[in-house]
Amino acid sequence: MSVLSRRSFLRGSGVCLTLPWLEALTPGADQAPTRLIYVYAPNGIVPGGWMPGGPEPTPEGNAVALAELPTLLSPLQAHVSKLQVLSGLTQDKARANGDGGGDHARGSATFLTGVQALKTDGAVGLGISADQVAANVLGDHTRFRSIQLGTDGGQLSGQCDSGYACAYSSFISWQTATTPAGKESDPARVFDRLFRGGLTPGASAARIRAQSRRRSILDFVRQDARGLRTLLGHADMQRLDEYESGLRELERRLIDFASDREESVPDDARPDPGTRSPAERFKLLADVLVLALRTDATRVATLMVANEGSNRAYPELGSPEGHHSLSHHQGDAEKVAVIGAINRHHVQLFGHLLDGLAEAHEGDRSLLDASLVVYGSGIADGNTHSHHDLPLVLAGGGNGSLNPGRHVVWPKETPMNNLHLALLERVGVTTEQLGDSTGVLPGI
Repeated sequence: MSVLSRRSFLRGSGVCLTLPWLEALTPGADQAPTRLIYVYAPNGIVPGGWMPGGPEPTPEGNAVALAELPTLLSPLQAHVSKLQVLSGLTQDKARANGDGGGDHARGSATFLTGVQALKTDGAVGLGISADQVAANVLGDHTRFRSIQLGTDGGQLSGQCDSGYACAYSSFISWQTATTPAGKESDPARVFDRLFRGGLTPGASAARIRAQSRRRSILDFVRQDARGLRTLLGHADMQRLDEYESGLRELERRLIDFASDREESVPDDARPDPGTRSPAERFKLLADVLVLALRTDATRVATLMVANEGSNRAYPELGSPEGHHSLSHHQGDAEKVAVIGAINRHHVQLFGHLLDGLAEAHEGDRSLLDASLVVYGSGIADGNTHSHHDLPLVLAGGGNGSLNPGRHVVWPKETPMNNLHLALLERVGVTTEQLGDSTGVLPGI
């Protein structure tokens, strides 16, 4: 029996079998595939408490080793050796550039595109996002080109920020200039889509039982096949016999593989679909995402902590006032303290995702070692709506292609899209231009 590559096994077998990465499926390969994940947090951060002490910036990226993380990043201390704090990167197209207000919409719209968002009557005009550039190539190897998740649902119609379409604030992933990639906020629904063919576990099991009882398609065409045989020569008869035998074997394997997929991800891994807090929802989405990555259901993903401009309240953190309202703190010490607590809370949620990636192993490496994970916001200071020196963290090892454990500093106004180009290179995707990029970012 010839050895199967992972792609031919998943695609060529005619079924979508969910399996973890296995050496037996990729003989001769010395590492698992590299994954690309972007996590977005809204409304920027409070000044101070994020950037570690660092060296003077250089175009090549000047770095200093990370030790004790600043207050807002301290929930990630356990992963400090797998982190890079990135300073000096800018999304210029998130600025007004003559378009007036709407920094929140532009912040999320440009985060992965680097394109000035069209501002007119709720219509959209943007550009393809970095994750979808990757998905267009890596998606050929997996059942899902990419997955897009977020604790808030996506809004496609209407205006949400100074005349900008709501879609800009709801999505960071864009398939085309006018089409955002669909986002899912229900963890149980995501699980069912990924591992149950869109059905609940019970319905999926019932479908498999029905498939096992149904008649072969050959039984319905037997009479026509007999008539056809009278017209065929010996060689064609032999080919038809081989075709029918292959079809029956394929039908049997379809049933077997569907059953395997049902059993390979147990029902107790499915999130409880009941009402949960936004923090619990995020953690469940992160857990399902880790499961999707480790089963190679996808290699590209985005996850939004909340939609940009979110005014979600966090009374458990000391204030019933909404996040967006608080971000315009005007220097009020109490509001600044609460915003800092919200920023730190969001970083803690990101830490939950990193925990899951670190605990999942493929061979002698963790899933975190095989991933490129960006966390950040398209707004730097929420009070001033600045878009330079964005708060960004790059986690993971990229299968040995990164140099983590450092704070890296570039000159201000270095395009963030240069970072996207560098990460795309590391997942095997080459593109000369993305938004306002000026070249591949060095130094990571």
